[in-house]
Amino acid sequence: MNRHRKQPALELLKKTYNLYHETVSGLDAEPVCREKCSSCCTCNVTLTSLEAGLLMDSLEAGEKKDLEDRIQRKFPEKRYIPRMTTNGFARMCMEERQIPEEENDPAFGVCPLLEDGLCMVYEARPFGCRALLSEAHCGREGFARVPPLVLTLNTLFLQTIEHLDQNGFSGNLSDMAMFLLSGKSFGTNACSLNETGGEGLFVRNEQIPMLMVPPKHQRRLKDLMEDLRGLLTGLTSSG
Repeated sequence: MNRHRKQPALELLKKTYNLYHETVSGLDAEPVCREKCSSCCTCNVTLTSLEAGLLMDSLEAGEKKDLEDRIQRKFPEKRYIPRMTTNGFARMCMEERQIPEEENDPAFGVCPLLEDGLCMVYEARPFGCRALLSEAHCGREGFARVPPLVLTLNTLFLQTIEHLDQNGFSGNLSDMAMFLLSGKSFGTNACSLNETGGEGLFVRNEQIPMLMVPPKHQRRLKDLMEDLRGLLTGLTSSG
C-alpha cells in the first residue's frame, strides 16, 4: 500500500483510539486494570493491518530488530487465528448464516511482547489490548467481567477500525508482526493472498454492513455513533 495513501487512515486510527479513551473515561464503570495487570495479555490478541502499520511506524530500526528477535524466541505455537472479522460477523448475522466456530483459549500462552508484566509496545498497542476493561480481577477470579455497555462500545470501535482498513487484513499479533517485519507488504502481496489470507493466517477486512448496537444502548450511544460516522466520512473525503 502506498504510504502517502495510508497516512489519512493512520491519523484517523489515532483519533479513534483517543475517542475510545475519552468515551470509557466518562463511564461510571471502574475497571480494576492497573500497571502490570497482565492477566488478559495472551498470545491471542488480534489486530488489523492498519494497526500493525501504526505499531511498526512507532519503532526505530533497532527496536524493530529487537521486536523480531523477541517474537521469534517466544512465538506461540498455539494461538488464536481468526476466521472472520467483526464486520464479517455482522454481515453473516444479517444474512442469517451459520457462524463458524473458532478456537480461542487463554491457556495458549502469554503475549510474546510482555516483559515482566509490561507491554513493550504499550503506546502503540492495538485496540484489542486497549479494550480489555474488566470490573473483576482476572488473575484472582479467573475471568473478566466487562459491563454490557462497554462490550457494545468495544464492538462499535472494532467495526470502525476495521472499516478504516477495509482494503486490508486482520490476524494474530504475532503473525501480523512477523509478516511485516519480514519486509512483506499487504498492498504488494494482496494478489497472492487467498480469501483468508496467505497460508490461512489472515482474513480480509470488510466495510461496516450494520452497527451492532442493541436497542437498550442506542439512545445513550447516539452521539458517539455520529462521531464515529464523522471519522469514517473523513476517510472517504481523504480517499
